[in-house]
Amino acid sequence: MIRLLFASCWILLLAAPLQAQQRFRRTSFPVNAFIINPAVAGTEPVTVFGSSYRHQWAGFEGAPTTTVLSAHTSLPNSLGAGVIFYNDDMGGAVSQTGVELTGSYKISLPNTDAVSFGLSLQGTQFGFDSSNLNVWDQDDPALTGGMETSFSLDASTGMMVYGTDYAFGAAISNLFQSNLGISGVQDEYNQNIRHYRFMGSYTSDISSNLAIQTSGMIRLTEITPAQIDVYSRAIFSVYQIMYWGGAGVRVGDAVTFSLGAKYANVGLSYSYDITTGENVLSQHSHEVNLTYMLAHKRGFGKGTLGSRKILDRNRLVK
Repeated sequence: MIRLLFASCWILLLAAPLQAQQRFRRTSFPVNAFIINPAVAGTEPVTVFGSSYRHQWAGFEGAPTTTVLSAHTSLPNSLGAGVIFYNDDMGGAVSQTGVELTGSYKISLPNTDAVSFGLSLQGTQFGFDSSNLNVWDQDDPALTGGMETSFSLDASTGMMVYGTDYAFGAAISNLFQSNLGISGVQDEYNQNIRHYRFMGSYTSDISSNLAIQTSGMIRLTEITPAQIDVYSRAIFSVYQIMYWGGAGVRVGDAVTFSLGAKYANVGLSYSYDITTGENVLSQHSHEVNLTYMLAHKRGFGKGTLGSRKILDRNRLVK
């Protein structure tokens, strides 16, 4: 049944077209997947602290950068909680800074699997600075010649089914499509748009010290087609240190390469993108992820399911 569901996800991946998204992207989406899906909160038997920095299209002034800080933990009674802070500079003129507060609830299934549901409250400060733009129409009512800011409240939700070797789920951001409040922009374009993400992964053991994890993600909105990420990595253990290396493709946009290691409670990874699409600004993007796992002093976290087994088998945390 699991193999059938996973194969179905890959069919959907291969059948969908490509389009860019408004929400910030991550190449290493299997690492600290809580940033992608609020249902991941509390599915580890530890508290997971994560940080991520991405430099998109490096090599020219004003290239987009994204910084993300996150933490999530398990609580008694099958509950989980988490928080995300982020700053997304989309190239100087447009930026957003936000926080997401997450709660989750896990249900054990009759077999060795579980399902988790997550809900996040989003608060976002959106900024638009038109003071340094070179514009064609100086009388454009959407350009005030200064800095405009607005604050909006919204929500995200998600679910995930997971076990020892697999996880798949879905998440929706900007659930209420809150208004941005930018002057000179028509109401139908002056709002956040719902973003949908579907993600799945499956890990296959090759030997006691080697495993292969294959992951895929589809991102789309209600007004754009899908963007597809396919990624595979080899995870191997040497002298109590886990190393991994992988490669992937963002269909029609970039090929990606990643390296990482985990020692004790600390994980570090680096990803490099080479643009294959029509972008002429730069072909190179860089991303660094740092993860720290804090063990619980009390035993309530040990009631979580798949991640305890994953840690026991020397796998990287979600």
